[in-house]
Amino acid sequence: MAVLIAFFYVISPVAEMREKPDETSEIVSQAYFSEEVKVLENQGEWSKIQTCVDTYPGWVKTASIYYRPDPFAPSVVAKVNRPSVHAYDRQDTVYGSVLTLPFESQLRVLEPLDTTSTSRWLKVALPNDKELYIQRGDVELNPGRISRQEMCSLSEQFLELPYTWGGRSSFGYDCSGFVQMLYRQMGVFLPRDSKDQVKSSLFVETSLSLLKAGDLIFFGLEQGKIRHVGMYLGDDQFIHSTVAENQPYIRISQLSSPEWSGGGRFKYRTFRTLA
Repeated sequence: MAVLIAFFYVISPVAEMREKPDETSEIVSQAYFSEEVKVLENQGEWSKIQTCVDTYPGWVKTASIYYRPDPFAPSVVAKVNRPSVHAYDRQDTVYGSVLTLPFESQLRVLEPLDTTSTSRWLKVALPNDKELYIQRGDVELNPGRISRQEMCSLSEQFLELPYTWGGRSSFGYDCSGFVQMLYRQMGVFLPRDSKDQVKSSLFVETSLSLLKAGDLIFFGLEQGKIRHVGMYLGDDQFIHSTVAENQPYIRISQLSSPEWSGGGRFKYRTFRTLA
């Protein structure tokens, strides 16, 4: 008997992943537009999925994912390079957009296929093969991996985005979702949660005196109870998504400030650099 191979992709801008198949259930994570997922179980209008990039499970509305018999593997990829961009059903903005997409969303370029073209508009296809138009300035074509320095610069593009519990999209990140996204741009795939990121074999422990831009700082009630993560930028500064200090958004903080060095809810406990 032939084995049916299935490919599933998120077709909502963001799909909330919940602990149970119920809208009142706790959000555990998110899957973002064009992300590939596995379907583990179906229950009415809900599907239990697992994100392919970090194997994280959760329940989403079935309508937010799309089945394909073949992989969504464009020859020319248009990757959204801004926190949010609009897609249109025609090459004009005056009639309004039909879809707003988060950073990292991937589209298949239909025309013009010439990547050196300076045309304003690109005709693109979504994972469900729906055809729309997007402005060239909102995407990067066939992107490659970025450097650590470029990652640190990129992080500041997301300043003041709202902290979002379970957030993995540029409509709002949580602390671990934010650093996970940043490292993914370098081709480094971290676990989903800060308590697992700190244990990852991708890292080795480092010290405060040896911290360099791009290293991770882990905070918690104690060494074995990590609850927060941020990324060091240099000069005593780190960037993170947090609700502390009545500032619930992505921001830059001073590592030596009382809130983060011992006087706040959490303090820094350990540091990690790539192995």
